[in-house]
Amino acid sequence: MNLKYKLKGAALAALFVAASMAAPEASAQQTTPQSQQQQQSFSDTDLKQFASASSRLVAVQQKGEKAMMSILEEEKLSIDKFNEMAQAHQQQKLDEVEASAEEKAAFNKAAQRMMELQPTLEKDVEAAIQKEGMTLEKYEQIMIAYRQDEALQQRVNALMQQN
Repeated sequence: MNLKYKLKGAALAALFVAASMAAPEASAQQTTPQSQQQQQSFSDTDLKQFASASSRLVAVQQKGEKAMMSILEEEKLSIDKFNEMAQAHQQQKLDEVEASAEEKAAFNKAAQRMMELQPTLEKDVEAAIQKEGMTLEKYEQIMIAYRQDEALQQRVNALMQQN
């Protein structure tokens, strides 16, 4: 597996984890200042496990995306329309979206079905991380540090090149 794909996979996995986990802990951790010393205290073993877990999460993400795409196809709703409606829903402006009654009903049904997938996806995420010998908390700590610390990014990237 080439480095570019691994890095893309790690980034996608990070987005997937953030999206699939209703991460109040991660948000709280991000607002808590972490010292550079703590961010640098991750061992090479921790970082190798992090990189491997991130690669595993790509498969989990792809499985989740495939399931969500199937839901949209079954509900006869385009990705663009679903995303437009989801964004409007988050901003509490769903009534302002131009959509037929059928599209609104399809959106509501698709969103409900996707929410029902979340517990399974969360278990899959946790299992993928634990399979590498990490806890979810440790993975989140490294992910937060990875996002904030260019030196740590370089360490992870160098470890990934060694594999």
